[in-house]
Amino acid sequence: MISLIRSGPEAIAMKISEQVTEIRHKLSAWGSLISLDPESSLKKYGPARRLVFLRIQAEDESIDETYVSENPLEMLLATLINSRVSSGVESIGVMPGYVMMRLMGDIERGIRAIQKDLGGEIIDSRPFYRPDIPATSSIVYFTPKSLAKSIQEYDIYHKSLLVSARSKDAILQYLSLRGIEYLGTALGTPDWNDVEIRICDSDKLFELHRQRLLTVIQGLQMGMVLEEKWEQERALTRRTLPVYMMKLYTPFDVQTIKKLAMGLEYNDSGQRFVDFDVYHNDRKISAFTELNKFPGKTRNDIGIMNRNEVMKNIDIDSMNELMRLEAEIERERKRRPGEVSS
Repeated sequence: MISLIRSGPEAIAMKISEQVTEIRHKLSAWGSLISLDPESSLKKYGPARRLVFLRIQAEDESIDETYVSENPLEMLLATLINSRVSSGVESIGVMPGYVMMRLMGDIERGIRAIQKDLGGEIIDSRPFYRPDIPATSSIVYFTPKSLAKSIQEYDIYHKSLLVSARSKDAILQYLSLRGIEYLGTALGTPDWNDVEIRICDSDKLFELHRQRLLTVIQGLQMGMVLEEKWEQERALTRRTLPVYMMKLYTPFDVQTIKKLAMGLEYNDSGQRFVDFDVYHNDRKISAFTELNKFPGKTRNDIGIMNRNEVMKNIDIDSMNELMRLEAEIERERKRRPGEVSS
């Protein structure tokens, strides 16, 4: 599957001036004190984290601290009330809802289509810490990158959508239902591509390479696998060889899928150990387009470049699984001396 929408972290700003030691103790039991300011922490953390921005107001100075936790904010507030230390809290401000959406292509066109239907105001994405925006509002941020991993600040589009008429949960539900439509608007077409990727492996380790391909498709959220099956392909020697076909339904252009396939033909040592052939509309996609982009570089050079790009963008869990599968492939190949992949 390809994920197009996710929530951001929930956050509150709390100001205290009394019972400081007791409230700090409760915060430390609820979460962890971190050395990030509100702006940096909102950039770093995703939907599984909750944030408390604490301001301790002393007589002649104020101290700011940030706490992060996987526990609900309600748990912290209940603890403060039940422990009879809530009287030390001067004020609590709830941050607006944070939503992240994936768009590719003409992102501004996609944002304007969403604004037309949802309402709201297009604003600058920076700063991320917006205590001036009411808690009843939500900010929808946009990125072309996969939502499976943390989004870097430079990958967030410079314009966001501020929506006041709907709750964060209502926005998430709405965009989850219509996200593909808006992605199509940004890409300039409602049509996705049906692309076939055929695994050709003389070592016959098809299942392991199938798992590699699935791991990367899911990790980079490239689309949906609609079909898998065995096929026969005639080699140059006129022998008929088995190949394993996976049909991918994707919003990406065919050349992007070709780059991905070329990168996955190489292992971590830079050795080409499998063929991934890409077909679209019954036509095999040639590597010449990629070769022409980089005059003087060999096919191997470009394949390794594409692999490095995959490794840079994939989430850590998928990367670890990919490395595990490749280690298993290496072990299997060593058991078969004399056999070399195509």
